[in-house]
Amino acid sequence: MTTLRRTVPFVARSGKDHSARILLVDRAELPLAAAGDAQLSATLRRPISLGPADQGIPADEVERLVEEQYQAALEFVYGHPVWQRIREGEALGAVRAYLMESRHYLAAAPFRMASGITDALRPSELVRLQAHHVVEEADHDTYFENGLAALDIPRDLVRQARPSPVTVEWIHLMRTVAAYGPLAAALCSGLLEYTAGDQKSVAGWHTMLHERGMLPKEAVEAIFEHVETDLGLGHGNNWRDAVRAAKVVPAAELADWLNAVTLVAEMIVRWLETFEAGLSSETVAASPGLELEGAAPVLGGEADGLPVWPAEIYASYAHGPRSTASGVRRVLALSYAYSGRAVQHGATGNSTTAVASDLVGRTAREWDGRTDEVGLEKLVESWMVAIDGHALWQRMTEDPTLPLVHGYMVENYHYVAGIWQHTGGAVAACPDPVIRNELVKHLIEEFNHGKMFLRGIKKARGSRDHGLTPDRMRPLATTVAFVGTLRELAQRDWKAYVLALAYLQLTLSAAGTTVHSRHEDFYRTLFDRLPESEQLVSAMRTHDAEDTRLGHGDDTRDLLRLLAQRHTITRESVAAAALVPQLAWSFLDGILQHYRHGEAAVLQRAGWHVEG
Repeated sequence: MTTLRRTVPFVARSGKDHSARILLVDRAELPLAAAGDAQLSATLRRPISLGPADQGIPADEVERLVEEQYQAALEFVYGHPVWQRIREGEALGAVRAYLMESRHYLAAAPFRMASGITDALRPSELVRLQAHHVVEEADHDTYFENGLAALDIPRDLVRQARPSPVTVEWIHLMRTVAAYGPLAAALCSGLLEYTAGDQKSVAGWHTMLHERGMLPKEAVEAIFEHVETDLGLGHGNNWRDAVRAAKVVPAAELADWLNAVTLVAEMIVRWLETFEAGLSSETVAASPGLELEGAAPVLGGEADGLPVWPAEIYASYAHGPRSTASGVRRVLALSYAYSGRAVQHGATGNSTTAVASDLVGRTAREWDGRTDEVGLEKLVESWMVAIDGHALWQRMTEDPTLPLVHGYMVENYHYVAGIWQHTGGAVAACPDPVIRNELVKHLIEEFNHGKMFLRGIKKARGSRDHGLTPDRMRPLATTVAFVGTLRELAQRDWKAYVLALAYLQLTLSAAGTTVHSRHEDFYRTLFDRLPESEQLVSAMRTHDAEDTRLGHGDDTRDLLRLLAQRHTITRESVAAAALVPQLAWSFLDGILQHYRHGEAAVLQRAGWHVEG
């Protein structure tokens, strides 16, 4: 290893100029232009080796490696300028968003953590540690509910508010990495708890929130009680206990877990990016005095995707709307967070809540209750709004760059290669032999499509990437969350997975065996704007043509017909499937937000690996 390659680097904000982006390599800041330096670029693209794949790494060495990666990751997380703006008393909205979205994240703790204890051969010490952690974290959302109650936010509004799209991504990322096993779960959650032992700094931070007038004393005391509880439970050392219980960790597994830690750090910073411009803070500000009417959702916000919103609404809630008008922000916030159920008694027909309810009725895609084949097809086709108007398409057709197109192809490689996991999960879960055979057929036909992408990208890139091929690149956190959501959905509700699969397949197909014209129009426009992208994107076009030749659109309609004829479809299955369009929006948004930073964003996907 070279001096500057002890840990995975990050694309971060500059400590000197917060509007500028830099490569954070360990603790050194390099300009993004470093990606254009032939010698330095070759070094940065080279994955960090843990040595031979067949070796075991003892616990004390694992601890050292994990701690070094933690320190680099937290330099990235705590270097985000939102923390400084909060310290300066200039980011009240960010504090409000932090309270609400932290509550949602903590409320999902059992959902995102417990998968780490389910797949072990026997209840080992590692499994016991993770199970104990799940139990201890199960009710910690209460502290943030108490903090929000001190801001006069009714508890039922807090509990029924829809989490930000990025909070949902983070929950599903953590659920995905937890499913790898209890050690992966412990190392990834350990990043969040690593700094908890510095009680003096943490206490000073919370005191500052009150002294700056950003939160009332009661709210600060409520959320600091969460910190004190974690300290009392010793959560800062959970990851060390897990490493010592493991004794020796296979090098290949440790490479995966260290890469997973970096994804958690990247997701946290993506989450922080939403606090000021996004609409969570507006939801908090608008909620005092409101009530909810209508039936409460049965599923938690981390698992219920209804209603499905146009891409513009997801983007507005996460990153802020194009309009800066306060009325627009509030209407969009209440529409998304409460799905038109929030009311203010005595308000006129032109009130904010009335306008929000009207927007939901005109824009959101609910389920009309139809369970016949045609009704189900129309339902999943209506969900296309979540991706059809995505800003990524506008960027790629109006101002494309080769790194953005490269990143788009790499993330699609990771998505397509994940077919084994999620369709395999559905095959294992489906008790209907007829539908199960259709799922097996789909798995067979898609089995080698990941290799198709890999070969195509390698051929187009040649030797320019110094060995950093897609299979050696870390997928984005949003990609992992998307594929992980599909996998766990298949295991949890195979009917919902069939609906989600139909949605994903019908994004490509027109009637019969024709590729939808919008895809060909997209390719033609992209190639006109950026001719050098054509060879790189050839793998995608080949995949589209192959899916069309295999008749996946017709196969999908057959699956919907069988599902409608042979089974009862419930609202819970539809709501669970409807989360996939939202995570598909996130998948595309992750590509746009990361790879827009150029060639440095591509080389930054290098990570930990093993030899041979």
